[in-house]
Amino acid sequence: MPRSAELKLIQKLQKRVLKRTQNYDTSVPEQLRVTEEAKDEAFEISRKQGKVEKLTRKLANKINKEQQANNN
Repeated sequence: MPRSAELKLIQKLQKRVLKRTQNYDTSVPEQLRVTEEAKDEAFEISRKQGKVEKLTRKLANKINKEQQANNN
């Protein structure tokens, strides 16, 4: 997959997580964030953010390896 496509995918995923986080922040009052449903939603958002982080790190490592190979 071309690097530009990978970056666009990561950007789209991050935007989705941001939108979901913003929706959670505006639609779930502080006092209701202790409910099981709210905790589950927060956990799911966190899990998806973790996936974005993992993909970003994987791409960064790939780029670093390519640059090191080109420098040798």
